[in-house]
Amino acid sequence: MSINLKKSYISANFRAEFSFKTGMNSLKKRVKKPFYFETMKKFTYIFSLLCLPFLMFSQGSAVEFGKNRVQYHDFEWWQYESENFITLWYGNGQKIAQSTVQIAELDYEEIRSILEYRINDKIKILIYNDLTDLKQSNIGHDEVFMNTSGTTQISGNKIFIYFDGNHTNLRKQIREGIAQVLLNNMMFGVNLQEIVQNAVLMNLPAWFTDGLVKFVGEDMLEQNGWTTELDNRLRDLILSEEVQSFDDLMTKDPTFAGHTFWYFISQNYGKSTVSNLLYLTRINKSVESGFLYVLGNNYNNTMISWKRFYENRYKKDKTQRNTFNEENIIAYKNRKNIPITQLKISPNGKYVAYVQNEIGKYKVVIQDIATGERQIIKKDGSRNQFQSTDYNYPLLAWTKSSQNLAVAFEKRDVLKLMDYDIQTKKSEIEDFPTRYERVLSMDFYDNRQMVVAAIEQGYSDIFLFDIKSRGSKKITNDFHDDLSPIFVNIDGRKGIVFSSNRSDSLLIKQKLDTILPI
Repeated sequence: MSINLKKSYISANFRAEFSFKTGMNSLKKRVKKPFYFETMKKFTYIFSLLCLPFLMFSQGSAVEFGKNRVQYHDFEWWQYESENFITLWYGNGQKIAQSTVQIAELDYEEIRSILEYRINDKIKILIYNDLTDLKQSNIGHDEVFMNTSGTTQISGNKIFIYFDGNHTNLRKQIREGIAQVLLNNMMFGVNLQEIVQNAVLMNLPAWFTDGLVKFVGEDMLEQNGWTTELDNRLRDLILSEEVQSFDDLMTKDPTFAGHTFWYFISQNYGKSTVSNLLYLTRINKSVESGFLYVLGNNYNNTMISWKRFYENRYKKDKTQRNTFNEENIIAYKNRKNIPITQLKISPNGKYVAYVQNEIGKYKVVIQDIATGERQIIKKDGSRNQFQSTDYNYPLLAWTKSSQNLAVAFEKRDVLKLMDYDIQTKKSEIEDFPTRYERVLSMDFYDNRQMVVAAIEQGYSDIFLFDIKSRGSKKITNDFHDDLSPIFVNIDGRKGIVFSSNRSDSLLIKQKLDTILPI
């Protein structure tokens, strides 16, 4: 795939067009110094009050006006312009931007064919090097940066994405963003009058729109809009009878419910039915009317068919699986349902370490497996329900002696490494090498060397890191995704095992050309 890219520079004040403060400054610059100062001063004051609602609408704070977002560094933006997209990037994000442009153009026509809708304007994609930078951004409106269960964030025709070291996840974000922009334009129009009118007349449920965006995001050639993780989740809910109807699932998770619905439609009625259902819903301003005209059933009968489809699927699957004795499983009581990540058992089998992360406020816990005694060795962060939670940090890794636990975390956008001693209960904290833009995972080789998957210059690679000398050696060096490395010892042979989307094991340095890392 060949794409002609036009690269241009945008100043660090790119976000000024969204900023109330900068908007006022630019307004003042355009007004020449008046002869009658007092008269013009009063006029400017009145004019500013009249314009205030419009200027507030375009300011980039993620929360209500007057509450500012903390920023640890400036964003100096560059852009690539292709046939259908304007892709904006900064700092070390050039390589991410090159992949993004190719992926976006690759999937654009397919997404338009699913929805059977097109727009004339180019879509802007703003790329952030990681989730931390995205949460610092001052661009967009209040609803853009709210925690929406992982849905790609958009504002108008602008898509906000970030890189987590995995180009497949990057592609998913791009597809979701394109689908959301097209769907918003289709259902609610382009200009303000159409948006207000359609929003009043057509009150679409969240499961209908958000679920469709998720379905299109997963609808890559090899997945067909569905994954094993989604299938396992729905299987557990239905076979345990925790969910007995579509409405039960919709109450629990509207986006997931909508995703299961659109997958059901595509499997039973064909993918072309998706666009037909959207078209009739838009014309008649009613989801119920779309069901009747396209599916030949009302809402209730359609959802009965939905349940029958998945029940038959999972009951048949269950007969082909071996059962296990549930009495042998010791359940961990998590009464508050706080997400638990980074479950790590010490090499001697005596301790288990894990992280509890409650929408941004986290605790690192070590538990004695024999006695059940727990100790919190670190806690930090604050609860924030308006922004996506970063579950990547903290990262945990045991030394081979089980004497120390390493904890990688982020403080004010700076990577830190804490070394905690089990016996003395003391800890030391130092900075990670600045070459690591983001650490994705880590594992110890012995008591001082660790293998690290980290992002450098827009690519995820494998590094050897010595915690004593602070030295770092790069093992892989190409555009492929290299993730989740661990040390292994198989029949006396020591080595590193990691997951990757590379097609061979030669580890030859390669440059990104027309082959996409997906």
